[in-house]
Amino acid sequence: MKSYFENRFCEYLDSSWTVSIAGNEYQSSEVFKICDPTSYDASFTEWIEDQKDSARQRVKEFLSERGCLQRFNRLAEQVINNQVLPFVGAGMSKPSGFVLWRTFLKELAKEDSGVESKIEELILKGHFEDAAQCIVDHFNENILAEQVENYFYRQLFEVKGPVLLLPSLFNQGCMTTNFDIVLEKTYREHGSEFDNILVGDELKKICNNAEIDGHMLFKIHGSANNATGRILTTREYEEVYERDKSLPDLFAKLVVNRSLLFLGCSLSMDRTFQALRQIKININSKKSNKRLNIRHYALLADPGFEEIPCRRSDLEKAEIHPIWYPLKEGIMDHDSCIEDILVALSVGPINE
Repeated sequence: MKSYFENRFCEYLDSSWTVSIAGNEYQSSEVFKICDPTSYDASFTEWIEDQKDSARQRVKEFLSERGCLQRFNRLAEQVINNQVLPFVGAGMSKPSGFVLWRTFLKELAKEDSGVESKIEELILKGHFEDAAQCIVDHFNENILAEQVENYFYRQLFEVKGPVLLLPSLFNQGCMTTNFDIVLEKTYREHGSEFDNILVGDELKKICNNAEIDGHMLFKIHGSANNATGRILTTREYEEVYERDKSLPDLFAKLVVNRSLLFLGCSLSMDRTFQALRQIKININSKKSNKRLNIRHYALLADPGFEEIPCRRSDLEKAEIHPIWYPLKEGIMDHDSCIEDILVALSVGPINE
């Protein structure tokens, strides 16, 4: 948590005071840290606690307004008990300079005006896998693979945004549909490197194991630098979600004792959503009458009063329960609200 906030603390110090020595100006944060490190650490610790208190107050206010505070508190208890597995989507990589999937597909479609309008139409409908299939059919598989690597396998970048808070909260693995290496770099730089990173066929093998344990990263749709095991197009989705059912089987094993927390995910009617929905149907339809006790959570932008009932009902079919946050200033507001919620989670439940 300290590493996440230190730059902001230094900016706060530098904006409030200046240090002049022999006519030269120096950053006050640098002088403070060098000349009196003990006082610097004490001030920094106090400042962080103030930031946590402020974040928790903001979270309390907007979750109370949306009837989500008790849901947040239940999630916070599960986080404390290591019963939550974060499911990280593209929105968590965007602050680090990676494009969202819709932007990537649109960029590829620009190479041919004949396919561009069709891709736009499919994206508007939320049919991203069909859009990717259209690009493969119109160009070829190698072009798509090369562009995926160009866009998502960058090594020289600075990790930014709320994703930096994840290692402080979750040290028993992560799941992601992203092709980039943001999570790997985040956890490595935090000193919490993953014990194992499972991609493609490795996911199929682990489904046969009796137990899935340890601090592992599940890259369920593959990696940008290897087309083997990658899931992008309609045909690739059908192979793993419908024919060999390797990913639905993996989900079923992972959610036996842990809840998923969706971060940076739109959670439209995609394959992941459908797989979780089928798990709920399968368990709840067993003759033993054993009901599904594991509930999943998602941090989602408030879609508006009129849209909430329908959206909530759709999510509940997959046992996903939304924690709504306000969205007023565009994409950057996503980051600030998610940051507040994660900081609040790091402390625990919020008293009413």
